[in-house]
Amino acid sequence: MNYSKTVERWCVFEIELESATTFAKPFQDVRLEAYFRKDQTSQKVYGFYDGGSTWKIRFMPEEEGTYSFKLSSNQEEFNGLTGAFESTKAQKDNHGPVQINGKHFNYADETPFFVMGTTAYAWTYRPEEIRQQTLESFSKYGFNKIRMLVFPKYYRGGVNDVNVSYDPPVFPFAGQSNDFDFQTLLPEYFQNYEERVKELMRLGIEADVILFHPYDCWGIDRGMQQEDELLYVKYMIARLAAFRNVWWSLANEFDISETLDGKFCIGMDHKDWDLIGTYIQTNDPHNHPRSNHNIPLGSAYPKRDWMTHVSYQHPDTYTLLLELKNDYNMPVINDEYQYEGNIKDDWGNSDAATTVFRHWLSAMAGGYASHGEVFKIEGNDQDLFWSYGGTLVGESGPRLKFMKQILESCSYQEMVRDRRNSEGHHYFALHKGIEEYLFFFRYDLPGKGLWYGPYDGTEPEYEAKIYDVWNCELIEEKVIKMGHRFPIKEWTAVHLKRIYDIL
Repeated sequence: MNYSKTVERWCVFEIELESATTFAKPFQDVRLEAYFRKDQTSQKVYGFYDGGSTWKIRFMPEEEGTYSFKLSSNQEEFNGLTGAFESTKAQKDNHGPVQINGKHFNYADETPFFVMGTTAYAWTYRPEEIRQQTLESFSKYGFNKIRMLVFPKYYRGGVNDVNVSYDPPVFPFAGQSNDFDFQTLLPEYFQNYEERVKELMRLGIEADVILFHPYDCWGIDRGMQQEDELLYVKYMIARLAAFRNVWWSLANEFDISETLDGKFCIGMDHKDWDLIGTYIQTNDPHNHPRSNHNIPLGSAYPKRDWMTHVSYQHPDTYTLLLELKNDYNMPVINDEYQYEGNIKDDWGNSDAATTVFRHWLSAMAGGYASHGEVFKIEGNDQDLFWSYGGTLVGESGPRLKFMKQILESCSYQEMVRDRRNSEGHHYFALHKGIEEYLFFFRYDLPGKGLWYGPYDGTEPEYEAKIYDVWNCELIEEKVIKMGHRFPIKEWTAVHLKRIYDIL
C-alpha cells in the first residue's frame, strides 16, 4: 500500500494498491472501499481498478489536520489495511471546490466564483499539440468552466456542414464499435481523460464533466443498459470526485430520443436521469455541482432535489433566465445560447455582437453562461473549436474576458435586477440597494436617463467607472453626485459605488 503522508487541503490524497491475484472480471470480482475519519466525522469512498494489478482509492481532505483511514474489501490482501495522513494548509491559488451560495457560486473558502464558461466537447483525445493550444485559449480569454464530454463525439450537423468524426486512440470499453462490453471499462481511456482534468485544475479551471450524450456512431449511447450506466457512473465518481475542479453534468441534451422505428423525438424516457442524479448525489463524497442539460426544442430539466443548479440551452439569455431563477430558486447557467461561427446550421453561425450581447444579458439577469465557437477555416469542417479545441479565432473571446473583469469588480452576488433602470432592450441594470449599481447599454437611446440614489433630499456621491465594453476600455473614472446624467450609448457599461465620508 503506497500513499503520501501529507497532502494539501482540497488536493488529491491517493492510495495505490497492488494485487497478487489476477481477476477475470476486476470490476465485478473486487469490492474495495475506504473509510476516512477526522474527529467524529467519517466518509466512505469507493476504490477503482486502474489496469494491470493496480487499484486506487482517492479522497479530497476538506479540512486541515490528521485523517485516518481503514480499507474494507472482499479481498483479504486489501481488507483491514489502515493508515493516516496530514492535511496541510491550502496554497494561495487553491480555493477549494466550487459550492452553491444561494443563486450563485463560491469556492469552499468563500471566494466568489463567477462562471465564464466555454465549450470543447471532445478536446480530451486530440493530439498533444492541439490540446496545448486549447489550454492556451482557455487561459488567454479567462474561461473558467469547460463543458467536455467523457465519451467520444460523432456529429454531422443538420445539413452535413460539420464533420465531427475522429475516433479516439482507444475506446472507453472493451470490444469494438457497436459491440462493446460495457461491463469492462478500459482504464487507459479514463486515465487520459483524468489527465485533462488535472491540467485544467492546475490552471484554475472547472471541468464540467458531461457523462452521457446522444451524438454517437459507436453504439455507446444506445447500447448501454441501466446496470452498465450505474457501473460507469460509480467508476467516474471513484476516479474523479477527489479533484476539486469537477462538476457533474448528466448529459448534453438529455431529452433527445428516438421512436422504435428510428425517428427523432424529444422525451424524458431515454434514460432514468433521476436515478443517475440521485446516485451521484448519494455517492459523491465531496458533493460537486450537479445538473442536466436540455435541447432548446425541449425544456430545462424539471427541478429535483439532486440538482444543485440549472443548466439550460436557449438563445433567450435574459427573460428565460430570470424565469428559471425564480422557478428553481438556485443558480442558473445558460450553457449554450448558440455559438459564434460561420457554419450553415443556425446553432453555429452567430456573429460576435450577438454572442457578446447574449452573454451580457445572462449576467444582467443575475445568472451565468457558456460560450462556444464554430469556425470553419479554409473549408476545414472537422477541426472546430466547439468540439475538438485548438485556437480560438472569434471576436467574442477578448470581450467576454473584459466583461468578466468588470463583473468581478462588482458585488455581483449581492446585486439584483434593478427594475427602474431595465427596459429590456436598450439598457439593463443591477443594483445593491442604493449602494452600488451596474448599468449595461446595448443600443443608443438619446435623451433618456437613469434613476439612482436615495431620493430623500440628499445628494450622495458615487465613484463612477465608465467602460466601452466592445473595445475593452475604461473610458472614464470620476466622482459624481446623484443626479448626474449618463448618456445611454451603445456597448457601454457604468459601475457606480457610493462614497461615504470617513470621519
